[in-house]
Amino acid sequence: MEKIKVVWICHFSNQQIRKRIPLSKLHFSNLLRRLVGKPAFNYHDFAPWVTNLIKEFEKFNDVELHVIAPHYGLIRYTSEFELNGVYYHFFKPDLPLLFVNFPERLCLRVNRFLVKRYLKVIKPDIVNLIGAENAYYSITSLEIKTIPVYVSAQTVYSNPLRKMHSGSVVKLNWYTELKIHRKEQYFGCAGRMHRDLILGNNPEAIIFKMFFPLERPYCVKEVSKIFDFVFFAAGVTKKKGIEEAINALALVKKQKHGVTLNVVGKFSSDYKTTIQQKIISLNLEDNISFNDYFPIHADMHQHLKKARFALLPNKLDVISGTVIEAIFLELPVVTFKTSGTPYLNKDGEIVLLADIGNEEKLAENMLRLLNEPQLGFQMKRDAKAFVEREFDNTASAKRLLSNYKAVINHYHHNIPIPKEQLFSTDEFPIY
Repeated sequence: MEKIKVVWICHFSNQQIRKRIPLSKLHFSNLLRRLVGKPAFNYHDFAPWVTNLIKEFEKFNDVELHVIAPHYGLIRYTSEFELNGVYYHFFKPDLPLLFVNFPERLCLRVNRFLVKRYLKVIKPDIVNLIGAENAYYSITSLEIKTIPVYVSAQTVYSNPLRKMHSGSVVKLNWYTELKIHRKEQYFGCAGRMHRDLILGNNPEAIIFKMFFPLERPYCVKEVSKIFDFVFFAAGVTKKKGIEEAINALALVKKQKHGVTLNVVGKFSSDYKTTIQQKIISLNLEDNISFNDYFPIHADMHQHLKKARFALLPNKLDVISGTVIEAIFLELPVVTFKTSGTPYLNKDGEIVLLADIGNEEKLAENMLRLLNEPQLGFQMKRDAKAFVEREFDNTASAKRLLSNYKAVINHYHHNIPIPKEQLFSTDEFPIY
């Protein structure tokens, strides 16, 4: 069987990968970070959907998969190896300390050179860019001229609502993503909002239906519950809804004085100070506790089982991966009504929704779970059955591979793309 040669340009990290690449111990760089008042950097798992997608593609015998990815802390500029039939090409995205005062664009030029060199050797049939919003590696795709590029939308960073929900944006990420949207033709989306935003940037774009494989917790033990609610994110920021979560908790406390919330994830030092001041002003010091983000994703899953419910009022995600992870962990979820979360309730109420910004409804839904044990039991059962049925990882990977083949045929031979592979607005109406 002739294999198609696929390149992913993405970023991710997991424990298995970190064992295979030469990484710095970070002693000197963390000393410098402390001297300038920044927290120490520690290696940790991130972008688990990429890891899960790799696991699925390892099963395919008609694909030669190459993963090109930056990884901070590499001792050498590049590190390449093969594992389980997948070829990995890691590069160092940051310049050594010698160049610390050089402009950021110098780092980007080095990254573009390294990726271009990889592509020249690999000669792929298709390139899949995962994460156009991450300019430090996505900018490398702008130089690809003779290979079809499929862009998987993790988010749409140039969403005009981002400034309102996040408070600030990184201009380089915003404008790089816009350039990619306007240059490329083929996109994969998991929700209506991303599809509409991409078409707004590029009316000629061809949008495929695509789901990322989800992180399914394994070997998680039942433990005693010590928190009522848990809020978790890789990075705790304004757009994740932490401020609304805290305000809603304050409303719940008026009826349930001992209600507790555990917040898991990394903060910037400035933002954590802001959040701690808010907690003091609302007299919630005894109600809220913090845990840093866990370096190993499975350890975080085990920790989350200490909570009875999940409070995840994300404001920009279509369907946040944290919502699905909480459902797999059998934690009833309170969240905001984004463009995708109503899809979860299409067969019945499996998550409790509030309009974005409606803290009173958020609190009302929290109280429903605290006051109605049968509701939580029913949601745990029905939600897990729904996501296992609707978000099958193997089916998602097979769909993506079919998308690749359709793109290659369309790009080189102008063969029409099968209608069933395209994003359907009938399946994902406007909410």
